[in-house]
Amino acid sequence: MPLTIYKRGRFWWLTGTVPTRQGEQRVHESTGETDEAKANKVRLNRELRAQQEIDLDPKDFFTFAQAVEAYLQAGKSESYIQKLLEHFADTRISDMTGSGVRAAAKVLYPGAAYTTWNRQVIIPTRAVINLSADDGKCREVVIKGFKKSDKDVRRPSTPSKRAVDRSYIDTFREHSDDPRISALMLFIYQTGARVSEAIALEDDSPDVDLVNRKVIFRDTKNGEDGEADLTVEMVYEIQELRQWKRERLAAWEVRVPWKNRRSGPRHNGRAAKKPNTRLFGYIQRGSVYKDIKRICEKAGIPYLGTHQPGRHSFATEMIVRNGVDIATTANKGRWKTKKLLLENYTHGEGKGVIDKVFGKKKPRKAANAGDKATKVVTRPYTSRKRPA
Repeated sequence: MPLTIYKRGRFWWLTGTVPTRQGEQRVHESTGETDEAKANKVRLNRELRAQQEIDLDPKDFFTFAQAVEAYLQAGKSESYIQKLLEHFADTRISDMTGSGVRAAAKVLYPGAAYTTWNRQVIIPTRAVINLSADDGKCREVVIKGFKKSDKDVRRPSTPSKRAVDRSYIDTFREHSDDPRISALMLFIYQTGARVSEAIALEDDSPDVDLVNRKVIFRDTKNGEDGEADLTVEMVYEIQELRQWKRERLAAWEVRVPWKNRRSGPRHNGRAAKKPNTRLFGYIQRGSVYKDIKRICEKAGIPYLGTHQPGRHSFATEMIVRNGVDIATTANKGRWKTKKLLLENYTHGEGKGVIDKVFGKKKPRKAANAGDKATKVVTRPYTSRKRPA
């Protein structure tokens, strides 16, 4: 039964059915209009929308919630996804726009810097949609990120990233009271490893090959396995760390738990825990950061986390300080693109460079300085114009 209008009180009402993909749908609702001509226009628009729904491609019905489900089933990271799912929920991806996603970033994180909006909204939303679009389940959506030059964005209040040299690592290690964190800091500095990759290494795994001086990182951030070379110094460091862990394990096995002691020292903290099978002995990154902060405060050096003494310093040490080519550095540091490496991880050494390149140099001694100067004889100028 097609839609018709009838007057009920002051307003005109719709009644009848409209076609849908699932069959006929019953409609009985007010047009909100008191004028018959306007009410009839509402009826026509309602029928038009229903027909347009039928004519839509199945891709246009795919929702953000369905895309999130596919994304998580593919084993992708859950980071920042929950807030996005709560915000967009069953919104059709065909109805989503780049400006709408950017507006959502400001709603979800109103006081954040533009870098946070990009990291926690733009990038994960783009990843969720692109995965389903690549499978042909939905439309592609162009979502541009925020830029520093945008007028309505906040810039990060944190200091810019920097690289450290070997003196920072040595100072840290001199003041460290834990051989695990000492070895870990040297490791990330010399291999450019992410802290998550480093602490995931198992001690007895073939991925840690001291004979060939190599380690293999499984399922890294870019989705691929990666390989890093070990220096001789790092090999000895790992061997000493293993010896320390064996001694600690032996001490743990003969310990007397506090509940069975009537007197004597209490075993708590690390001494009361059985050493695990991880190469560096850490399970969570939070424990790493906590120890680094404590030792940095003790050593009187700035706390820079792990990424700056690690990947930032590795890239700068290779390219800027030692002149290693970009392709080799990207390969050894496991960067997927050279552009990412150059734009984000290399830091210039500005101090003294102008004097070094353009500074006043000692005058060179002339080749014939020891000989008598040759006398130059000048002749008066005469015109070469021919006489008339």
